[in-house]
Amino acid sequence: MSEAEIELALPDGQRLRLPAGSTALEVAQRIGAGLARAALAATVAGELVDLRAPLRRGGAFRVITARDPEGGAVIRHSAEHVMADAVKRLWPATQIDVGRSDHAEKFQYDFDVPERLRPEDLPRIETEMGRIVASKAPFRREVVARDEARRLFESQGEHLKVARLEDIPEGAEITLYRHGDFVDLCRGPHVQHVGQIGAWKLTEIGGSYWRGDERNKMLQRVYGVAFATKAELEEHERKLEQAKARDHRKLGAELELFSFHEWAQGSPFYQPKGLALYHGLVE
Repeated sequence: MSEAEIELALPDGQRLRLPAGSTALEVAQRIGAGLARAALAATVAGELVDLRAPLRRGGAFRVITARDPEGGAVIRHSAEHVMADAVKRLWPATQIDVGRSDHAEKFQYDFDVPERLRPEDLPRIETEMGRIVASKAPFRREVVARDEARRLFESQGEHLKVARLEDIPEGAEITLYRHGDFVDLCRGPHVQHVGQIGAWKLTEIGGSYWRGDERNKMLQRVYGVAFATKAELEEHERKLEQAKARDHRKLGAELELFSFHEWAQGSPFYQPKGLALYHGLVE
């Protein structure tokens, strides 16, 4: 095999040789049209890769779809960008900082919004996300030079993004992801198009100091969850309700075992039944 080729080992034992620089989406299309349509990302030698990224090395290859655990993380990462797009559409003067690095369970973004976001704003953002998802706009991956990225975000007034460019080591690849008119600095991977985000819900609004430093400005952080289907979202919400019903703080109060007081919010105060139970466990 020449240096201009890579070899991929498929899950069924087959081996594919193809030119270095081919993409995972091209591999998926060679395997089958249906798989290519369902593809969200791929793994090569255990590394999660974007479908549009050129493959530089071979190894065990697997196409990731919504049925795979990694597929949910890719969907949530993509929904993160759609949420940022929606917030920017509703509040155009917003500056966008960074999202979440781990999308195994949820997504988030930090924003510098000109007005204070409230819980009642979340349905507005969700509705705007729905309009974006309905467009089925494709995600586009671009590799750019540092100066090009800086000029782009400076032209958009995204000063937080310009500062985040400094976090990328010299010589490292700088990638942008676009869908529609929205663009962000990101490593990916992302789904093929926004229509592959089947269901989403924004869960809460919090605060975060920029770069985690209390001397910096407080940003607003919006959290959410996303899944391939509405049924998965409903199952997730059902599990959350069950967890709330089993919450020890709720059960402890209902069973008159302990209570909490605002003077010491992290410390339980035992009631007679709770103290008797505690002593029984000690004995």
